[in-house]
Amino acid sequence: MNGLGLQELSNFLEHIFIGDEKLSYTSYGGANNRNDSKGERPPTTMAEEIIPTEISADGHGEMSFRLGDIVLEKKFTDLHPMLATVDQIRHEWKFQFKLLRHEWGQPHIMTMITGIFAFLLGSISADLFSGGDPKVTGLDGLAEIGGFAFFQLVISGILWLWFFVQISVNFPVMRGHVINVIIIWSSIFLSQVVLHVSSPNFPIGANPGDALGGVMLTAVGCFFTYFFWKAVTETRDYHVQENHVHTDVRVMEEAMAEHSLFAWTIMVVIWVLTMMINGWSGAHFIAERNVVNYAVYTVHLISGVVLIYLLMHMLWFPQRMLGEGAKVRTKAAAAADADLLIEGVILAPEGECPSCEASAPISQNENGETIVDCASTNCNSRGVAGETCEGCSEKYPTRYTCTNCGINSPVVDFIPDKEAW
Repeated sequence: MNGLGLQELSNFLEHIFIGDEKLSYTSYGGANNRNDSKGERPPTTMAEEIIPTEISADGHGEMSFRLGDIVLEKKFTDLHPMLATVDQIRHEWKFQFKLLRHEWGQPHIMTMITGIFAFLLGSISADLFSGGDPKVTGLDGLAEIGGFAFFQLVISGILWLWFFVQISVNFPVMRGHVINVIIIWSSIFLSQVVLHVSSPNFPIGANPGDALGGVMLTAVGCFFTYFFWKAVTETRDYHVQENHVHTDVRVMEEAMAEHSLFAWTIMVVIWVLTMMINGWSGAHFIAERNVVNYAVYTVHLISGVVLIYLLMHMLWFPQRMLGEGAKVRTKAAAAADADLLIEGVILAPEGECPSCEASAPISQNENGETIVDCASTNCNSRGVAGETCEGCSEKYPTRYTCTNCGINSPVVDFIPDKEAW
């Protein structure tokens, strides 16, 4: 039941942003490693559409189709080369919408419905249409709210709380940025309220001197948005460098193209602009004592519903791209953690020979797995001992020979048994 509603929503979004282009082919052939993950491409006809099977969100590489498998039949570049950016956005959005349709399930739908109800219950009230009493403000104004309207307000607050809890549960990789999202949303919405205090018809008749508070709040929201975007993009760069390392530069470039966040960045910008429109329309409607401009109120309701979807899409896609175990943070935050490791605040296990105690390039990650260098001389990657190197397809060694005394032992023997203080 929930799949049907989700498919209708996805088809609607694809029809608006993408058009009626179809997926020309999908991967098949049982690829065994990441470099061969695209598999072979079977011949297809123009009228044929291959619907991928259910995709597991737990494995980063378990995808029936990738970005490179998506083809646009109609391109704006045929009209003018300057429209290549538009085709890139359409291309990536088509991929994201198809992936969303096959991966979003009941938890995602219920979370989105919870957010929509939380917004609508807080936005629709009989007291709004009366215009309010201009002489009653602050806590006195809250006490004047009718019984049913106050009940709506309480239920809306509970649903908002539950919505963000579910956001944290459904998108654990992005959990650390939920606070950023709340700060962004609150700052931009409150900025429109402040801008309408002295200018009810803002921006008409606005005084630049009275707009300082609103501008500052908008700047705060934009700053946290930039911080959020930078954390995701830099984590993507690190993910590609660590998990898709290859001696061939062209393969690395292909991996970076497969992990493009250009259309996602455009969606973040649209999310912020929609928040501004939502905040402006809501503040503009209640700033008028005579309730007559229902068109603005309609814009507020529609934009609020769109915001819920955009937020969930914006948090879901980076998690799907990076995998469940990723830590979304900026390079500065990662460097700070590295400094802590170096300074000894957090002691990471370093390898040493069990016989002569000479240092060895063997370490242990936070999951207790032994990390070693690749045995290939043309590969500089590191990974879990015994697993396949994604750079050269060779197995990571399970034994190591000490360069000092020559003893050959299992790599786990080179992990010292020491306590960290």
